Amino acid sequence: MALAGTNLEHARSYNRRVVVETVRLHGPLSRAEIARATGLSAQTVSNIAEELLESGLLAAAGRRTGGRGQPPVELALNPGGGFTIGLSLDHRRLVAVLVDLAGGRRAEVEVATAAPTPAEALPLMADAVGRLRRRARVEAGRILGAGVVMPVLFEAGSPVSFGPTSLPAWDGFPLTERLSALLGMPVLVENDATAAAVGERLYGAGRDLRDFLYVYFGVGLGSGLIVGGQPHRGAGGRAGEIGHMMAVPDGRPCLCGRRGCLERYVSLAAAHAALAGPDADAADIDPAGLEAAFLAGNPGLDAWLTEAAGHFRAALASIENLLDPETVILGGLLPPAMRRAFLDRLAPLAPSVADRPGRARPRIVEAGLGPETPALGAAALPLSHRLAPSLRSGEGAAEGASAFDF
Repeated sequence: MALAGTNLEHARSYNRRVVVETVRLHGPLSRAEIARATGLSAQTVSNIAEELLESGLLAAAGRRTGGRGQPPVELALNPGGGFTIGLSLDHRRLVAVLVDLAGGRRAEVEVATAAPTPAEALPLMADAVGRLRRRARVEAGRILGAGVVMPVLFEAGSPVSFGPTSLPAWDGFPLTERLSALLGMPVLVENDATAAAVGERLYGAGRDLRDFLYVYFGVGLGSGLIVGGQPHRGAGGRAGEIGHMMAVPDGRPCLCGRRGCLERYVSLAAAHAALAGPDADAADIDPAGLEAAFLAGNPGLDAWLTEAAGHFRAALASIENLLDPETVILGGLLPPAMRRAFLDRLAPLAPSVADRPGRARPRIVEAGLGPETPALGAAALPLSHRLAPSLRSGEGAAEGASAFDF
């Protein structure tokens, strides 16, 4: 779907974002093609293009061969024109990535940790960012900002725990303020599922989609909702908590205080319990170990997959009836072999409004990104906030210096 710009002078910042996003999605493009795609005047596009070329965000990609006369110079996104940092913190590890404008990973750092407190984690984050910059040899002025994702919800940039898979030590901590001051750059925060949805929208299976639900299969079960190309967070920033949909009336107790929540049956914690017993500690979850046991034919995991698929099949129909997304993307930390088996066992899908004649796109698809999705999604947050007009990530944005303030 083409993005439309405006020729109003006060909308210059928006127009710059429109041009960058149009080239990112459809480039290389000539100036005339950008003007046709955005509805901007040729002069407006020419002026913006010169500014973006000078800043290094765009680069000349040569001239198209064939045809008559002198072909126009095409413009493309310059991968090395800017960079973002993604930080993903969960119960077991900190993953940090430095990503260029095209989504290419230039450097990655992983640090083992155990449910760290803010006092423990912030120095680790700062050290990881320094290591990324040194490895990739990137100047601070070329970094748009950093994104941080955690298995928590956020209100006004501070974490708020919700349910058994959160990090309660972070409740109310002013994360954006403290980390932005520590790193010297803008910081945005997001829960892991919504960030993963943004990552899929920019780089993965949702690249050409405007309305989809990303299901994050982690220790718990969450989702990120993209509506009209933008992440939808709800009135209180808590949209997407599908793990706490009722799956089994009066079923297994959940630490959220209810019984029978979907994630008590459909999550890595549930798979771990099927393998190691109902009293197994979720802190011991090892996705690679789960996959090895599954491939070895463990009957407990086989039975769990069948049960989990049944509960999710019913939930999927309810989600589709409520939201009517273009598709549902299944991603997260469920190992690849188990994810494919899970998708296979969803068939046949339950009837819903999404089961319409002539449908070209499957109702549910596998994510285009792998287990690194939260960190890549985190790195996508500054890009979407600074550059993409259809992906503004306002929640938790912190002020800071950047060469790319449009």
